[in-house]
Amino acid sequence: MPLAAQGTRTGRTATLDTSQAPTPLFRNRNYNLLWSSQVLSELGAQISVFAVPLLVLALTGSAVQAGAAGAVSAVTRLVVLVPAGALTDRWDRRRIMLWCELARLPAVVALAVALLHDSAGFGLVLLVAVADGAAAALFAPAEEAVLPQVVPKSQLPAAVAVTAARSYVATLAGPGIGGVLFSAHRALPFLVNALTYGLSGLLILCTRIKAHRPPPGRRSLVHEVGEGVRWIARNPVIRASLLVAVMASICFNALYLIVLAAADRAGVPTGQIGLIGVLTGAGGLTGALLAPRFQRLVTPRTAILVLAWASAALTPLLTAKADALLFGAVLGTVSFLAPTVQTAVVTYQMASTPDRLRGRVSAALGLTGGVAGAAGPLLGGVLVDTIGWRGAVLGCSAVLVLAGAGAALSPALRAFTGVTGEPPAEPALTSAPATDPLER
Repeated sequence: MPLAAQGTRTGRTATLDTSQAPTPLFRNRNYNLLWSSQVLSELGAQISVFAVPLLVLALTGSAVQAGAAGAVSAVTRLVVLVPAGALTDRWDRRRIMLWCELARLPAVVALAVALLHDSAGFGLVLLVAVADGAAAALFAPAEEAVLPQVVPKSQLPAAVAVTAARSYVATLAGPGIGGVLFSAHRALPFLVNALTYGLSGLLILCTRIKAHRPPPGRRSLVHEVGEGVRWIARNPVIRASLLVAVMASICFNALYLIVLAAADRAGVPTGQIGLIGVLTGAGGLTGALLAPRFQRLVTPRTAILVLAWASAALTPLLTAKADALLFGAVLGTVSFLAPTVQTAVVTYQMASTPDRLRGRVSAALGLTGGVAGAAGPLLGGVLVDTIGWRGAVLGCSAVLVLAGAGAALSPALRAFTGVTGEPPAEPALTSAPATDPLER
C-alpha cells in the first residue's frame, strides 16, 4: 500500500494524504464504537449458529431439520441481499444498522422465553433464522458504506483489516461459548444472543455518523440494483479480482467440507476434527491482524498471485493422509494469506465506488461471495461421493492453478499496484439535524 511520503505510484492507485496526522485508529471513537458493536453482534450470532442445530436435534431428532434451519437463514440472506444494497443507498445507513439489530431482538427473545417454558417448536426456530438472515443482509452493505465516513482516509486499509479480524474472533469464540451455555440450559445461548444484539444497538446509537442523503430523482428498485451491477462490470480491477475471488472461495469452502468428510471416514476422533476449524480460524485471524503490514510490503496483485499459487501448491499435501493436524495446518496457512487480498480488494472497492452506489456495490459483491460460499460445500460433497476425497482435493488444486494463471495474465490486475484510502468526494453526505438523536 503506497503512502504519501513514498510518492504516487503508477497503475491503479492514488496518493494518500498524510499532511495532517490522523488520530490513531484505536482512539477513533466512532470506529471503535462501530467495531465493538459488531464484535458483540457477531459473537452472539455465532453462539446461536452453534446452538440452533443442537436445539433442533433435541426438539425433533431430525438431522434434516437441523440443517434446514441453517439453510433457511442462508437463503433468506441471499434473497434479501438483492434489494438490500439499493435500500441502503436510499435510506439513512445508521438507522438501517440500528433497526437491523433491534429487529432481531423480538424473535430471539421469544425463542428464549419459549425454551424457558418448554414450549418452543421448530416453526419458531425457523422464524428466528429468517429474521436473523434478513437483518444480517441489510446490515452488511450499510456498515461497509459508512466505514469511509468514520475512518480517516489514510487508515481505511487498516480499518478494513481489523474489521475482518473480528469475524475470525467471533468464529473462534462463539462455538465454545455456545456449547457451554447450551449444556447449562437450552435457553441461555439465545438469551446471551439477545443481550449482544441489544448492546450492539446501544453502541450504534452512540456512534456519530453523518446522515446519508440520497440524490434526487429516485428510480425503480430494479434499475438501481442494476446500476450497481453495471458499475462492477465496468470496473476492470473489481471485475478481475472478483472472478479470482469466486474461484478461490468455491475451492476453499469445498476443501473444508472435503477434509471434514475425509477425517470422519478415516475414523479421526471428533475432538481432533475440531482442531481443523481452530487452526483454520487462527490462521485467518493472524492474517487479518498482519494484513496492514503485508500491504506495505507487497502490491495487491502480488498478494493475489501468492494466495492463488501458494494455495494450489499446498492443497495437494492434503492427500498425504487423513490427519487432522495436517488438514488444519494447510487450511490455516491458506486462511493466513487470504485477509491481505481481501483487505486490498475491499479497500479499493470502498475508495473507488461513488458514495451513492456504495450500498449496491457492496451488496452485489456480498451476494456473489454468498453464492460461492454456498456452492463450495455442495461441490465438495459431490466430488467426495463421485471421485473420492483425494480426487476432490486435486480437482480443487487444479481450479486454483487456473485462478493463479488468470490473475497472472489479467491486464487489469497487472495494473493493480496499490490501493487508496481516499473515498471519492460526493455531496451526498450532509450533517443531520441535531434534534434527531438517530442522526447525530
